[in-house]
Amino acid sequence: MRTNFILLLFLFISFAGSAQKNQIKEAQSEFKNGNSNGALAILEKSEYLIINADYDDKSEFYNLKAEVFRSFADKKIETAANLTAAVRAYNELIREESLSGKYKYIVKAKEAIKQIKDDLQNSASKDIKADKYADGAKKMYSLYQIDKNDTINLYLSTSYFMMVKDYDSALKNYKELQTLNYTGKGMEYYAVNKKTNVEEFFLSAMDRDARVKAGGYERPRNARATSKKTEIFRNMAIICSEKGDLNAAENLYKQMIVFNPKFTEPYVDLAYLNLNKKKALSDQMSVLGTSQSDMQTYDKLKTKMDDVVKEAISYLEKANAIEPKNENVSDLLLKLYRSMDLTAEYTALKARI
Repeated sequence: MRTNFILLLFLFISFAGSAQKNQIKEAQSEFKNGNSNGALAILEKSEYLIINADYDDKSEFYNLKAEVFRSFADKKIETAANLTAAVRAYNELIREESLSGKYKYIVKAKEAIKQIKDDLQNSASKDIKADKYADGAKKMYSLYQIDKNDTINLYLSTSYFMMVKDYDSALKNYKELQTLNYTGKGMEYYAVNKKTNVEEFFLSAMDRDARVKAGGYERPRNARATSKKTEIFRNMAIICSEKGDLNAAENLYKQMIVFNPKFTEPYVDLAYLNLNKKKALSDQMSVLGTSQSDMQTYDKLKTKMDDVVKEAISYLEKANAIEPKNENVSDLLLKLYRSMDLTAEYTALKARI
């Protein structure tokens, strides 16, 4: 019985291996004839067989898969996503050939990954300079997926997603940056564009120095980057506020204060959050009638509204203590003092500014 089972298992593996070889050849034929979609369909259909394939077939499979994805990118079809998929296939190829010790495509795969990274970076830079921020953001994110040690690419992609108000993508990335405990501290690279006389940011010293050497840029300089944590907290809070999740936004602003108590913006933002609550309460009050029940509800809402205004004032007072010359903070604080009949506080602040 055991002998029969082993024989059946051997026959199954032999059949699977033969089927795998035939399907790889079929996919290669489709690809050579310009049918990338057909080639990919065959590869995806047969992928479950690759586990039991020999190392030579695995090399052929992953090399072809990478080439197919690159062909889509060459045709400008979801460039970033297809180049990322190509790199994943090349990495599988490198892993399999490293395990087998048979190096047929490994050098080519490593060179291809480097070329893809360079192409994506150049393409992303062009998109950003052309104000195509959504495209640039996707390519920056693909660069991060290719090499997750380059967390600057995740940060930059998130910043560009914010610029085009793709809040879902931005929030997802910001959460990942928080998980990574990203600070953004490090070196930043700049040079002046000779044509525009505008200083531009570069992702790496190598890229910047190459542009300077080519003659298009001058006056290169490096600068020490400050922590991006407060920016990440604030942008996450802005997204939550835009989505109507005011409680989440409030918690994030309070986390910012814990992280940096001398940062004015979260106090101001918390004040505005409370003023948004005031508006919502005011809207509820405006539709009430004159019945006894409605009047009781009105009084309760009025008390709540006064409380949120007082809380807004307390945040603005803290912001004013940090930046006493901030006119926007002072002006808003004066308006709220007046609305709450806080004459002494109004007069004292007015005398200081």
